[in-house]
Amino acid sequence: MSNSVIVTALGGIAATYIFFWAVLHLTQNNSEPPLVSSSIPFISPILGMIRWSMDFYPHMRERHQDLPIYTLRIPGVRLYVINSLDLIPVVQRQWRTLIFAPIQVKAAQAAMGAGKDAIDILKHDMVTEHGFINGMVKVTHPTMSKGPALNALNTKAFKIFDKALKQFEGPTTVNMFEWIGKKIMLATTDAVYGPFNPMRDAQNLEAWHKYHPALMFMMLDILPQKIFFKTAVEGREHLIRSFAKYYADGSYRQGSAYIQQFVGHCIDQKIPEDDIPKLLLGTVFNNVANTIPAAFWVIYRIFSDPVVLKDCRNEVSQAVYDNQDGTSTIDLSFILNSCPILLSTYQEVFRYHGIANLVRVVSEDYMLDNKYLIKKGGLIMMSARAQHTNSAVWGENVGEFYHKRFIKQQSTGRNLNPVAFRGFGGGATLCPGRHFAASEILLLATLLLLRCDIRPTNVTWVLPPTAKSSQAEAVEQPDYDIEIEFVPRNEASNKMWKIAFSGDRDAGLLVPK
Repeated sequence: MSNSVIVTALGGIAATYIFFWAVLHLTQNNSEPPLVSSSIPFISPILGMIRWSMDFYPHMRERHQDLPIYTLRIPGVRLYVINSLDLIPVVQRQWRTLIFAPIQVKAAQAAMGAGKDAIDILKHDMVTEHGFINGMVKVTHPTMSKGPALNALNTKAFKIFDKALKQFEGPTTVNMFEWIGKKIMLATTDAVYGPFNPMRDAQNLEAWHKYHPALMFMMLDILPQKIFFKTAVEGREHLIRSFAKYYADGSYRQGSAYIQQFVGHCIDQKIPEDDIPKLLLGTVFNNVANTIPAAFWVIYRIFSDPVVLKDCRNEVSQAVYDNQDGTSTIDLSFILNSCPILLSTYQEVFRYHGIANLVRVVSEDYMLDNKYLIKKGGLIMMSARAQHTNSAVWGENVGEFYHKRFIKQQSTGRNLNPVAFRGFGGGATLCPGRHFAASEILLLATLLLLRCDIRPTNVTWVLPPTAKSSQAEAVEQPDYDIEIEFVPRNEASNKMWKIAFSGDRDAGLLVPK
């Protein structure tokens, strides 16, 4: 290659760099949050995301600790990333301007395949309860947060777990993540969809496992799905056909109060009949995607540490009372109200293993905190992992799993900043299903604590890496499964078990600010 060709090529590269550098800086308003990661215009942030993956935003927080908020520019999008805890409530208070609904609309369109007419309905009025999205929250939230409707969900889940544990007549070897995933999937979907639950079908489960891994990439909506995600699209279409039958047969009328309200709201909002099954498919992801890995880590963290195991087992044993007919009853209200170590362990799982990125779309130019210009069309990013790994908030042991972290330290008087815990989101988009998920996970953990010992088949518990985790979920997933052995406890053998609810649930610790 001649020198002239090399010089020409280098000149072209330099000219291109200068052009994009000029575009980057000339289109950046001085009032916007400071621009960072711009050494290669529009590309440096992408390279950082590829390199650091889930740890990108914690890495950026460490590099830019002096910035309450900063700007990342990638092709076509401004990302405004929140570092400061003080700014998170400011963002959440502006829920009419900094909104989550467009993300949900994008999911319905790109991931679920909803048609134009349905998308137009979802886009109409994304702020008030008269619109589809916020109206859906209004009608479904009460069915998963309190009272008889939530108790009914928990009772059905209990029956699935109880039946599964009765099969352990002696030591039984299973793959831990696979076993927990199957039981949570069946318990959750049976409770939600009722006796005609489409997810009982083995072919539908197979279709789900084809569809689910590609969800994050489908959401990006960059590549033609039928070419690059053919298997996932086939899985989605199979599931949609199954949910179409579920809807057409009226089977939802025998489902939970939640699913009845969900379908009823779709009908009231005049969602086309062909699109209701597509939105129903989204409820599978909403109800199991994070519950499965969270349940895995809760059970792993309890049984892999003798101290945690002893603490939690001592607590839940107090939630059991024996009946005159020889049965034993577990009081779920006691578990949720009076087992602080178990509940702290549950929260610590979401702190330590949580990877959620909470996103808001800027609907109009806005001066955040009267200091920072946030431009229309930009995305505000609040990384749970960035906040959960901040030693200034959580202390020097931030990198350790400490199961008592969320128990109020009365001796020191130190209270954790509730804003720092982003395990369930926050503000107007606080996870509506968190009460069902928490009670379901803690119920399974309680049943295992009372009825089984669990040990790894290779003698020593090994913490699996999580580098391959899908970021479509809010909780890390293990890169590989762990083979374990369930060993029935003698003191629990031949017992019949029931579930009861002695009172209201203390939801306080499940409500971040």
